[in-house]
Amino acid sequence: MDINYTKQQIKYYQDFPIKGVEYIDLNPIYKNPKARNILVADCIRLIKNIEFDYLALIESRGFLIGSILADKLEKGLILLRSKKDRLPGKIFTVKHKLEYGEAIMQAQEGTGKVLIFDDVLATGGTANGAFKVLNKAGYTPVFSLFLAELSQFKTICDTPHKSSMIL
Repeated sequence: MDINYTKQQIKYYQDFPIKGVEYIDLNPIYKNPKARNILVADCIRLIKNIEFDYLALIESRGFLIGSILADKLEKGLILLRSKKDRLPGKIFTVKHKLEYGEAIMQAQEGTGKVLIFDDVLATGGTANGAFKVLNKAGYTPVFSLFLAELSQFKTICDTPHKSSMIL
């Protein structure tokens, strides 16, 4: 399987969602079963030696491929929500920085080893927000996995991590 085929499906949009940001559109990969299957297989290859109980999926684009990975790996899911008060029960909240602003992240209380999953790693702000909220909620984040990592940013990630594609 060739991850370059998958990379060729990506589209780029300048000044979206705000001026000065280049949006990396992975939707063409999601629409293309061949590209999507290559990407899923590569992600599984990258984490095959990592021990974890759950995949923590970052809203909303992490939910897509993350759900497929959890199914194939027979792992549980933890949903990390960026919309306030969308989770029931005892929840924990952190604020974190994005490359172009600030956001919040919430998680339900729990325990276990967690692999954080999202679509794109840029500065690391969202991934580090996930790390902090999971710790606060009682989990142990052990690793992070991303579909793509943006090479133009100085990334700081609170967990060891891998990315399927470097862009």
